[in-house]
Amino acid sequence: MSTVIILFLFFVFLGVLLSILFLVKKKGNRFANHILCLYTFLFAFEMLNNCLRWSGWLYTVEFIHINLTHFPLWLIYGPLVFIYVRNILKGTKLIFSDAFFFIPPAIIIWLLAPFYLNGASDKLKIVSERKTWEYATFPPYAIWLVIALMFFYAFYTYFKFGHNKRLGFRENRWLQWFVGSYFGFTFAFALYIFLVRFQLMDASYDYLVDIAIVFFIGMLSFFGFVQPQLFEGKSLKEILPFIKYKKTGLSPALSLEMKGKLLDIMQREKPYLNHELRLDDVSRLMNLSRNHTSQIINEHFNLSFFDFINRYRIKEAKNLLMNNEKNGLTTTQIAYDVGFNNRASFYKAFKKFTEYNPSDYIKRMKAS
Repeated sequence: MSTVIILFLFFVFLGVLLSILFLVKKKGNRFANHILCLYTFLFAFEMLNNCLRWSGWLYTVEFIHINLTHFPLWLIYGPLVFIYVRNILKGTKLIFSDAFFFIPPAIIIWLLAPFYLNGASDKLKIVSERKTWEYATFPPYAIWLVIALMFFYAFYTYFKFGHNKRLGFRENRWLQWFVGSYFGFTFAFALYIFLVRFQLMDASYDYLVDIAIVFFIGMLSFFGFVQPQLFEGKSLKEILPFIKYKKTGLSPALSLEMKGKLLDIMQREKPYLNHELRLDDVSRLMNLSRNHTSQIINEHFNLSFFDFINRYRIKEAKNLLMNNEKNGLTTTQIAYDVGFNNRASFYKAFKKFTEYNPSDYIKRMKAS
């Protein structure tokens, strides 16, 4: 047995072990953990399929039934990622419309069924006589449809939930890394198909792409494990070892002190009223580095810099809006007065922090 096969069998073992850990994991959302359990188990199964193919064992009586069973899995991973993220962010479990996600893999199973339904000896004969594709139907263009759907799931998941107004900085960063891991897996898979189809790489080197795929699946599993901690308030640098702030002496005690100083500056000096305010400007007021100022905002307020500033601007705008009959200011004037450069960005931020546009907010407040 070659070293490569032994290596990937080790990955198969780790995948099965990881799926068991997700299955028995009590911390976090059990439904979400079970989704990741299924995801990692199916991936381990696909890796096992590859190992059997590389070794030639796939074409034996004991394992021939596994042949081609990984095809439908390509279109199951994406829906599982979507359902997982939706459950984490919205609490939704399985719903009727989720059945549509599984129509494409069901079609692949149907196309390959004439091969699947044969007995072991018949399958061996079909494969040995190179007649597999006389029984199983999978047109050359079908793989490009599969890849398109895989990319669709990645983009759809991110754009469906990436603009969730209630997501904080930590949660947004987690979503980017989690969905990005699936996107990386999809890209590596697509790259392999492209290189092989256009004869730019020999198909026998597919294990090189599989190493990249293993890395991205490992990343996705890692973010599944750390998700509860991030959503319960732990900082990114505590959870994600590759996200580090520069070590220039910002101790926990000093960090808390600087948090208080920042709140005091925002209240007394109101720098957010400056249309051109940038992180460097706040850093100078804090007498801190740009990096540490960002760290304080991200860790203590769970906001990006611009969300932190815009939250103050919207608070100021709400006060002015409630008194616009006295001060005679238009909504556009208020937007500029509180630090926004244009009406569109003001409306977007206002709706993000209040869930209403300015006119609806006024009506709601006057009615209450």
